[in-house]
Amino acid sequence: MPLPLDPSLPRSLYPLAWLIGSWDGHGALPLHDPDGQRSERLLEQSLQCVAQDDGTMAWTCLSHAVDAPAPLPPTSAFARPETTPSPHPGTGERTLLLRERGVWTVGDPLPGQDLEAARAAKPGEAAGVISFGVQARFEADGVRTVWDGEARGPRIRLVLRDETGRVEATRLFGTVAGRLMWLWERRALDAPDVESSGEATDENDLVPYMSVELDRA
Repeated sequence: MPLPLDPSLPRSLYPLAWLIGSWDGHGALPLHDPDGQRSERLLEQSLQCVAQDDGTMAWTCLSHAVDAPAPLPPTSAFARPETTPSPHPGTGERTLLLRERGVWTVGDPLPGQDLEAARAAKPGEAAGVISFGVQARFEADGVRTVWDGEARGPRIRLVLRDETGRVEATRLFGTVAGRLMWLWERRALDAPDVESSGEATDENDLVPYMSVELDRA
């Protein structure tokens, strides 16, 4: 179903219209015991995406780790046979994990698309969906990162690369039945470096960092 557009929304933010608003929900954080077994803990998150007058989108994300089991069934990113349920229910103590602010900018349509066909398409038709370049600049704990990616309909993929071009992390966003689901994967600590692997863009060494499902607040 096509998403109704807020007429006051800057045209540059149309590709992100479905993301704008306030969201609350929970997800899973992977943990590893000293013996190597994996379990999951609860993640609570609140997210605000606000349209700005300059045509960009402000991002504020607050995440807390909770000493409690992750929701069951586990989110898809962590639903693997080797996942081991926590042997104790936890204390319920909340600890601030991440306070992140940022600004998203939507660029031009990506090359290789039939823009004329998209303009002629009726609302809701697949031919009318265009991929746009996006860039997100985040800051958390004094560390700034720049992510580049693609927005296509209610789906977004962001990629963080180091100075050599190696993929350090990815973020995937999408909506399912009105819920916002997003997955953050980042490079494993024991992943080989570029010199030893010979791959500057390989993503096989990425592992889930957090997986979240949010509802509109």
